Amino acid sequence: MWNLLKAFTLVFGGCCSNVITFETLMSNRTNSINNLITFCQFLFVTCQGLRNFIDLHRPFPYFKPLKTPFHVYIITVVLFYISSTTNNNVFKYNISIPIHIVFRCFGTVITMFTCWLLNGRKYTKIQISSTLFLTIGAIMASLYKDVDFRYQDLKLQALKIGRDQPVDRTFIFGICILVFSSFTSSLLSAYNERTYQKYGKHWKENIFYSHFLSLPLFLLNRKQLIYEYQVMRKSERILCLNFGGKVKVPREEAILFFNVLTQYFCVKGVNILASKTNALTLSITLLVRKFISLLLSVQLFGNSLSYTGYIGVNLVFFGAFVYSLGSIRPRQKDKETVGKIK
Repeated sequence: MWNLLKAFTLVFGGCCSNVITFETLMSNRTNSINNLITFCQFLFVTCQGLRNFIDLHRPFPYFKPLKTPFHVYIITVVLFYISSTTNNNVFKYNISIPIHIVFRCFGTVITMFTCWLLNGRKYTKIQISSTLFLTIGAIMASLYKDVDFRYQDLKLQALKIGRDQPVDRTFIFGICILVFSSFTSSLLSAYNERTYQKYGKHWKENIFYSHFLSLPLFLLNRKQLIYEYQVMRKSERILCLNFGGKVKVPREEAILFFNVLTQYFCVKGVNILASKTNALTLSITLLVRKFISLLLSVQLFGNSLSYTGYIGVNLVFFGAFVYSLGSIRPRQKDKETVGKIK
């Protein structure tokens, strides 16, 4: 119970704080430094975990014996890389931000299907219904974040679709890539769930090797990393910190450090939760966390959220509540069955 409480605290505290630092870092900036931020996060997690997996009692440092086979982590890294690469490149194929958000919101449903197909996991009607609530709410909050839903807009869109228009093959190809990316991401969640079931819940080892083995992949994009670092260094803004006295540090570097630190807490919480629950519960938790971050963004950064968006957010929370009830009842039935057997 304590580990679950710790995991939820790290997920909602670390991940939400990470989003705040990320939005602060990206505010008033015309050039994106997403790749640099991701690289720093992976490098920090790797360096932090290195001391736990290196044997320094020999003349030459060696990696400690693995508790999970090495090929498992290779597959994990490959799935992660494919999912990330395809997800980041879909915008080249006429995929708009709203369409991208909608497909990512279907991640919970796809995760449920993948775990049923690969891991043989069964779900109750309540859990399936809650997932639908979550998905509908996520779509509403994503598509109508800034404007309210109007029936007239839907009717006009239907008329446009009904007209004879040439098929945009580039867009269709982009949709195919987006679907492939979503399934790859869900496959990664299902694979991690099976890994924990088969080889034990070694979440610390999973964090380290999934980040450590991913670092060489950043070399494929090294020119972009150098460019983004140069862009960040051009900023002349200063942040004053009080450590027994006023210390002036570059604002961007300071915020980047806090972003990397909160990302570590976030990753740690996600992996603990993954080792204690199933992939669907993890997916729903992260979806709820996403919309808590959305509400924080509205309050702290003055971003807008329409009434339709608030309805969508409430549907997400309602779906999460229903799912929690659906998850408790099967456990109670199992306990009753065990009691009757005894």
